Amino acid sequence: MVKELIQGVAAEKGIDLIECETMIDHVHVLLSVQDRAALSRAMNFIKGSTSRRLFQRVPELKLDIGMNNLWQHRYGFKVVPEGATAPVAHYIRTQKERLEKYAR
Repeated sequence: MVKELIQGVAAEKGIDLIECETMIDHVHVLLSVQDRAALSRAMNFIKGSTSRRLFQRVPELKLDIGMNNLWQHRYGFKVVPEGATAPVAHYIRTQKERLEKYAR
């Protein structure tokens, strides 16, 4: 559900979402943006809109997590070098195949 929400927000806002995959405790997105300000705007749209929409669809989630926001306030990012988009997209798309790294 969260992945579809992210994809929908990206489409609505004209965000160039190359790849997206959700995990139990994090999300990887690969975006094409012009600069850090554009990245910040894109992430604010994605995080804010998906949080509101998810809480509208599943209101009890807000009670379960005890917060008014689904996401942490910050986000991490790495600049993908030119020519590395395809391998990074593949990594994101296939990360569920490496779930053993989350087993404890």
